Amino acid sequence: MLRDSVAIVAGGDREAGAELAAGLEASGIAVAVTTSRFADAGAATTAFAPLAPFDVLVHVPTDEAALVRAPLAATSAAEWDERGEAVLRSALWSCQAAHAVMRANGGGRIVLVTPTVGLVGGAERVALATASEGMRTLAKVAARQWGDSGITVNCVAVALDAGDGGPLAPALGRAADWRRDVAAAVALLTDERARGITGATIPVDGGVVML
Repeated sequence: MLRDSVAIVAGGDREAGAELAAGLEASGIAVAVTTSRFADAGAATTAFAPLAPFDVLVHVPTDEAALVRAPLAATSAAEWDERGEAVLRSALWSCQAAHAVMRANGGGRIVLVTPTVGLVGGAERVALATASEGMRTLAKVAARQWGDSGITVNCVAVALDAGDGGPLAPALGRAADWRRDVAAAVALLTDERARGITGATIPVDGGVVML
């Protein structure tokens, strides 16, 4: 793996971020920070500055506000912003702040955890599903622009609840576990041996979504 430092951006009070952090620590990766979504670029820069230099950023946008369901025909501007735009902006600000540190430090790894609702079109989750696809596009753009700085950018797609895969059941007979399965996928992408992987999306949902 890259040196020993990882920054975790875990949205809100959901257990997912804490479980992922515990899994990474168990695999030997030091977790530098766990915090909520960033409202602006300055907040991300301020949060990351004391942690520099670090090698890995993992952005986990799974807070409770983003998970509230709303019918597509009745989604309001406020709901669109809170459950979609705010999630995507937080990922953007986090990537920008991490890039500044990693470029000066000779490279690094950025992993955006993206909900699988963007891949399958989750019912009543138009804002989050749209933001999820936006994060995948953000990762691909960043991967192309920052690759020559030694920075890889990838997505790990996870199911936020059992309904995200629609009628399909996990091929493995169980959903993915944050502490074990998702953390392992993130750790794989931080390994020096994964330096040739960038701009990719890896579903980790027990085999519901298959790309």
